[in-house]
Amino acid sequence: MEVFSLNGNETDYLYGEIFDDESYIPPQGWDMPTDPVILDIGANIGLFTLFALQRWSGAKVLSFEPAPEAFDTLRRNVEHLHGAHPHNLALGDRDQTRELTYYPNYTMMSGFDADLETDKVLASAFITSVADSLDGELRDEFILEAEGLVDDCLDERRLVSCDVRRLETFAGSAGIDRVDLLKVDVEGFELQVLRGIGDALWPGVRNAAIEVADRDGALDAVVSILDDHGMATSVRQASEYRETDLHTVFAWRVA
Repeated sequence: MEVFSLNGNETDYLYGEIFDDESYIPPQGWDMPTDPVILDIGANIGLFTLFALQRWSGAKVLSFEPAPEAFDTLRRNVEHLHGAHPHNLALGDRDQTRELTYYPNYTMMSGFDADLETDKVLASAFITSVADSLDGELRDEFILEAEGLVDDCLDERRLVSCDVRRLETFAGSAGIDRVDLLKVDVEGFELQVLRGIGDALWPGVRNAAIEVADRDGALDAVVSILDDHGMATSVRQASEYRETDLHTVFAWRVA
C-alpha cells in the first residue's frame, strides 16, 4: 500500500500497529453490520481509516484530525474513497477553540495537554520495551541512538489553534444516530471525548477501541463511563507498551 506520509519511520510504525498487529481489533473481533458507521477520532494521516474501509467495504468512516499538516495528509490519503469523510476538527467535552502542541517530527505524540518531559519518558519507556528483545551491547547502542533521535524529534514543537466540538454537537448537525465502532487515540484527551458524546447518542454506540494514558486514574474512569452506558469492557496492553502507562480498552454493547 502506498500512502502520503509526513515521517516515513512513523508511518511504518503506524502501519505495522494498525494493519499487521490489528491493534484496534479485539481477539474476538467486532460484531458489525454490513454498512457500519465508524468514527476515527485522532486519525493522524488516516491509516486506521484506510484499514477500516479495507476491512468493512460498506463502511462510512468519519475521520477527525485537528492538526493542519496531519489533516492535509489524511485528506490526500482518503479523498478518492467513497466511504471516507475527513474533518479538520477535534472532539472533546465542550465546543471551543484551543491550542494543540504539535510535534512535526513525531506527529503521533501531539496533543492538547502535551508535556515535553512526560512525552520523553513515554517514548523512552517504549524504546526500552522494544530493546528488550536485543542482547547486551546491541541493546545499549539501540537505546542510546533511539533516545537521541526522540529528543531531536520532540524538541521541535509548536502550538496550533484547533476547533473542538462535542461529538453530541457534531452528530446532531451531521445526522448521526449510531456509531458501530468508536476508535479513539488522542494522547490523553480520551476522557474529554467520551464526556462529549451526550446521553442521546450513547445507546447508539455499539463498539469502541480507546487508547488510554493511565494518568490520575484515567483508565478506571474510562472503564467506568463505558460500564455506566451499558458496555462490557476488556483492557489490553501491547507488549511494546508494558513499561508505559498506555492501554487499549475494548468495549461492546451488552444486549
